[in-house]
Amino acid sequence: MGLEPVVEDILEAGKQRAASIVAEAQRERERALSEARARARAVIEARLAEAKRAEAQMRARELAAAELEVRRARLQMERELLQVAAEGARRRVEALSGRDDEALLENLLRKVPPGYRVYSAPKSEAFLRGRLGPAYAGTVNCLGGLVAESPDGSVRMDLTYDAFLAAAVEGSMREVHRALFSGEGGQEG
Repeated sequence: MGLEPVVEDILEAGKQRAASIVAEAQRERERALSEARARARAVIEARLAEAKRAEAQMRARELAAAELEVRRARLQMERELLQVAAEGARRRVEALSGRDDEALLENLLRKVPPGYRVYSAPKSEAFLRGRLGPAYAGTVNCLGGLVAESPDGSVRMDLTYDAFLAAAVEGSMREVHRALFSGEGGQEG
């Protein structure tokens, strides 16, 4: 079996897991966005009520100040929501049960060519050391998953959850941004 089909299988498994993580992050994002929109509407309504009670000159100044504050709050909420989505996905990966983690590791191990050395997160060391014996080479700093290295060290396969998550976030960040922040009359920045 050539390395390319193995890599494709690994990438497909990673894409499926990444899609699951991104879907969960998008659901969380929708909930957070709804709350943020409600807060933004409340701020706008409060500022508009103040402006109507003020003198004509003060009304114009208050409205301009309110609009500026809403724009600043919206920009801040955009930053926070993007951070929440990425952190939520990371927390879900960190919270994988031992059974789920071991099942994923078993799947990843099927993609590792014979003779390769395997590294993992410290939390998976006991499981993989027992499963692989001398082929287990040690730990690496990652959320989970594994790194497989050819016997001569010339090929490294990064099958860590970190790599899958980074690829998913990077590949979909523009799409997530458009979904989160379009349709409110604003323009992307």
